[in-house]
Amino acid sequence: MSELITYKVTFKETADEWLFQYRKDDGVIYSFFNLKGRRVLKLLENVQFPGTKNEMENWTKYKHLVTIEMVLNDYSFEAFWKVYNLKVKKEASEKAYEKLNLVEKIKCFNSLKKYDEFLIKTGQAKAHLVTWLNQKRYNDEY
Repeated sequence: MSELITYKVTFKETADEWLFQYRKDDGVIYSFFNLKGRRVLKLLENVQFPGTKNEMENWTKYKHLVTIEMVLNDYSFEAFWKVYNLKVKKEASEKAYEKLNLVEKIKCFNSLKKYDEFLIKTGQAKAHLVTWLNQKRYNDEY
């Protein structure tokens, strides 16, 4: 499989979030994920969809409308195990993590900081990772 470059685009007005992945060798889009929001249809209707890495990089001129950032490419279980930082039930946690799709894995990474802050504020104990994943707690609003 070709190495990928990943960009996360956030629209300032609507807070829509999209993830674009481009093949490193030819710069052509490999995948697109709508993390939240509905605006993607307007891009397709107006033929503004960034189908290549160069088109995505041209979007940087719209800084008043969007935030574009390159994102972490390592969404492996080992990377998440390290940042979750509760080292119990590793095998069961890994099985639960590997069932997630890429968007869900990204949500796990993105919601972890707020979860940790929530635990500090409330004094609750941290859930075992396998429980946190199986209960889809990465979708909670902390």
